[in-house]
Amino acid sequence: MEDDSKDVFRDSIGDLLEDLPDEIPGLESNDSLPTKISGNSNSGKLERAKSKAKKVMSQLLKFYLSEAIIEEHEYIKAKAELDEYALSMLIRQMQNSETAITILMDTIDEGDVSPRMFEVLSDLQRTLLDIIKSQTMYMVAIEENAKKISRDIDVYHEGSSKKIGSNGSIKTRGTKDMMRALQETINEENIKDIEPDEEE
Repeated sequence: MEDDSKDVFRDSIGDLLEDLPDEIPGLESNDSLPTKISGNSNSGKLERAKSKAKKVMSQLLKFYLSEAIIEEHEYIKAKAELDEYALSMLIRQMQNSETAITILMDTIDEGDVSPRMFEVLSDLQRTLLDIIKSQTMYMVAIEENAKKISRDIDVYHEGSSKKIGSNGSIKTRGTKDMMRALQETINEENIKDIEPDEEE
């Protein structure tokens, strides 16, 4: 008896499966499914983040150092590349968090108001604030490092920072160099004033 009931059950399932249509009306094939927006791809976002980080680093270094000094010292260029990479990753993470928050907000606006959605939204917003703080602190650290490099060059490479112009004027880079050049000029003038008196 049990075998007969199993056979009847199998036959009924087989009949149901045979009656299923190959395509469900109202649903389109996979070929017509929406694709990713080309301008919003992950690789595009990463490239924009790298471009923004490179521009920030370039302007920051040029603010504190001359282009000649940047090109002269390999350490400055290598450090700038590392800072660009780290800064681009921070910018990228911030973009990802903003995108996730936007999608989540749209989902909530469409009617999904479960407590879990608001919990995730709160975590994402907290994460975004942490990334913004980290980016701000990193920018301060980069700026302080550029200032330190500028001071070190003034101290350890002072000979290369003072140049004599064609008309005899002194060209310097930085306030320290200018004050040092003025002091040297004053000392030279004092020596010239003293020399005639000694001859007399």
